[in-house]
Amino acid sequence: MQTALLAEYGTYHRNPRNRSMHEIGIPLIVLAILALLALVRIGPLDLAEVAIAVVFVFYLTVDVPSAVGALVGYGLLYLLALHVPWYGALALFAAGWIFQFVGHAYEGKKPAFFTNLVHLLVGPLWIVALAIKRVEPAAPA
Repeated sequence: MQTALLAEYGTYHRNPRNRSMHEIGIPLIVLAILALLALVRIGPLDLAEVAIAVVFVFYLTVDVPSAVGALVGYGLLYLLALHVPWYGALALFAAGWIFQFVGHAYEGKKPAFFTNLVHLLVGPLWIVALAIKRVEPAAPA
């Protein structure tokens, strides 16, 4: 399930408290971004729908099972984002980043995106990969 990109991202997130902070912060950030992008329409679509499609294509190149899970998650967050006003989105965005940086204080390591900006896109996929790993059945003994 893990590609080199997900594995590299994971090296920045070994501390359980950091992972927990990211499991809260990353969805808040994604929700905020989708809420703001949904405000901009391009014909029958909004920018959030376009962004989800583009990110999904990228995710398919990284890890297909996680990409499918991410698409479901992004879809649910998008439906919620349609009900978040712009000022709520800004507050969610700030809160999400606070969770991220608190997590990295626990980790004692700088955020992954300081090294590679692609990690800004990998973070949400990594959260999904963690969730999938948690619910996968154990291998038979």
